[in-house]
Formats: sequence, structure tokens, C-alpha cells
Amino acid sequence: MELYQPILPEQSGSDSPESELWLKFKGGDKRALSHIYTRYFNKLYNYGSRISPDTGLVEDSIQDLFVAFWHKREDLTDVRNIKSYLYKCLRRKIVYKLSLKTRQNVTDDLRHFEIELCDKSHYLNQEINREIRLQLSRLVQNLLPKQKEAIFLIYYDELSYEEVASVMNLKVKTVYNLIHLAISRLRESKDSLNYSSLFSLLF
Repeated sequence: MELYQPILPEQSGSDSPESELWLKFKGGDKRALSHIYTRYFNKLYNYGSRISPDTGLVEDSIQDLFVAFWHKREDLTDVRNIKSYLYKCLRRKIVYKLSLKTRQNVTDDLRHFEIELCDKSHYLNQEINREIRLQLSRLVQNLLPKQKEAIFLIYYDELSYEEVASVMNLKVKTVYNLIHLAISRLRESKDSLNYSSLFSLLF
């Protein structure tokens, strides 16, 4: 089944709940699968490219994922939140491909996760100058990969703590701890920016 198609703009809203859309796909409705693919491809690519800078690997992982979904659709679990389920599957797929590529056992402790400040709030470009943005960006990049991933999923992509725990294969309490430690570390460093309202723009 050919799934690689031009990326279309995301459509807001849906005629049916996600769980019903997923059930239609599991029942063999190709239009439901195409709808899921079109709606979430951009988000999946955005998330995957932060785990690995190899865009080809990320695209192949997404394609492999949807092809596998179609062939194994009858055996898939019922899903209420498609986005978080897709994120979890894509993360596992990319980690597996990275293991094959590097011939090393890549675990859930990712060695790389990238956050670009402008992805959260494009209006920051109008609020602060380039030098301040670069300073804040450096502070964020100094966080651990797991902390950056948790911040991205919660504050940038608006997943719940429970969904993030599922995606990252962690306990919910661990996700809370990751966020708490990351924010504490940023707060300790924010004074060096000498810009009192800057930190609040992050979250």
C-alpha cells in the first residue's frame, strides 16, 4: 500500500471521535488510515526529527510504521488518543533503526533530543532580540535529552503527563520529576539573561 504522498495541511476537527476513526481503520477502511496519516504526518516528522537528525531515517520510520499498521490492523489495540499512540510507536521504531545503524544498543535513554526555541512561540522574534534568544536556547540545550523531550511533549505538543509517560516508557511520577528538575535548572540560570519576563515566555 502506497502511503508516501504530498504533505497536506492539518485539518482541524473531525466528524467522529478518534476512537471511532481508529476502529474504522482497524476494520479495513483505507480512507480512515489515509486521514490519520495526513493529519499526523507533520507532527510525527517534527517529533521524530528531534530524536534523530537523519531526516531519511525519520521518514522511513514513519512509512514503515503505517505500512505495518495496515498489515497488522486487526491485531492492534484500541486507541483513544491517536497522537500519543503514534508518538510511542514512532519513538520505538526510530530507536530500533538507530540501534541497527550504529550497531549499538540504543535504549530509551536518548542521547539526542533537539528543541528550537522558535518552534514554541514564533512571536518571540518580535519580543526579544537575537542575542537573548541565543542565550536562552543554550540554556535549554544544556538540559538532559530526557528533560528536553518531556518539555517538548508537554509544553510544545500539549500531551498530558500520563501520555508522555506512555510515549517515553516511564512512570508518571518520573515525568513529573523530569519536568520539575528541568524547570528548576532553568530558573537557576535565568538571572544570567538579565531579562525578568523572558523565562515566562518559555512556558
